[in-house]
Amino acid sequence: MERWRKELYVLWVCNFVVNLGFSLIMPFLPFYVQELGVTETRRVELWTGAIFAANFLTMTLFSPIWGAVADRTGRKLQMLRSGFGMALVVGMMGLARNVWQLLGLRLLQGVFSGFIPASTAYMAANVPRERAGWALGVLQTAGAAGTVIGPLAGGLLARAIGGYRPIFFLTAGACFLAGLVVLLVIRERFTPPPHVGQMSFVAELRQDLRQAVANPVLLAMMVVYFFNFFGLQTAEPILTLFLQTLDTPAQWVDVMAGAVFSASGVANVIFAPLLGRMGDRLGYKRVLVYALGGASVLYLLQGLATSAWQLLVLRFLLGACLGGGFPAANALVSRAAGREFQGRAFGLVNSAIFIGDVVGPLVGGLVASAWGHRMVFPVTAAALVFNLLWVQRKVPADSGREAPRDPDRLTPVTDR
Repeated sequence: MERWRKELYVLWVCNFVVNLGFSLIMPFLPFYVQELGVTETRRVELWTGAIFAANFLTMTLFSPIWGAVADRTGRKLQMLRSGFGMALVVGMMGLARNVWQLLGLRLLQGVFSGFIPASTAYMAANVPRERAGWALGVLQTAGAAGTVIGPLAGGLLARAIGGYRPIFFLTAGACFLAGLVVLLVIRERFTPPPHVGQMSFVAELRQDLRQAVANPVLLAMMVVYFFNFFGLQTAEPILTLFLQTLDTPAQWVDVMAGAVFSASGVANVIFAPLLGRMGDRLGYKRVLVYALGGASVLYLLQGLATSAWQLLVLRFLLGACLGGGFPAANALVSRAAGREFQGRAFGLVNSAIFIGDVVGPLVGGLVASAWGHRMVFPVTAAALVFNLLWVQRKVPADSGREAPRDPDRLTPVTDR
């Protein structure tokens, strides 16, 4: 077996394990906040939103820094930094004694993020050019699979173990294992590109931002990504608490929360390639508008749900809409940026995504605290309607005929 193929399979397993580990935690985060001494419902909502967003805040700040460091020192070193660093921090979360400690550790977790982007960059540099699309598409499925399976597995584990702290230790072990496998198996021969170091990181970032702002379609799509991920994250911190209000049996809340978290991911994996190809035929703007319109309606309906099963079905349908929206948005970014600026354009898109990841949970927690869980859903729907109107106004119509053949493979890498 060729070395690059062996390393692809190894990194697939590592990426799956890392994403699986982090997805285990999300469904029961509000319950862990309660275990740490916050009992009033409104304060639980506020703290959950802040703790959920904290990781993304530091990821926003440090992701471009680690990317620039990787260009100078190599990708293997960044995988080791992220894998072992996150193992230490997440393990300490299982020892937290109050919500302030948990918040600080979530902030620190974002500092050590970057395993999946580093592994993706490593494979892109080491796979034969004619197999790059296939290899990176295969690697991308690892993160999706971990995100889909993790929440449901976390709910089942919490019920089986009878507590939440051991799951942090399991996640820490998964990150340590990923780092150890990279240390023992991956053999990187890294030579920095000749242009690296000729311009400071700050100067490069300023230049990229000026180029993005000067491109009206790319600027519009950065706004689209911000609102898409803002909409995704507003409801995430309060979903488990919302389930408690839907007469879900107490002994099944953990499991049902895991299923609800996983439902949209399952639909996303199923429908993203199908609707991506539809964008090839009908035009990406049209598919993106349909996806945003459908997602807006589904968020409104989630606010009217009266049972956990209704919420589960609506989250699955939401994932189907978003599964169509992201490939279309990715293809529009790819076309607007052009080949020379494409990599840096997706880097800026990732920054817009991280900002949405930060603002969304905070707004969701504040709205839930002030007006109740159900109000989070119409607020999110309103944000997506604004997103839809923005696309209609700012993004030119396209026929889809000039697009890349596999736009669903261009999903931006957003990692732990």
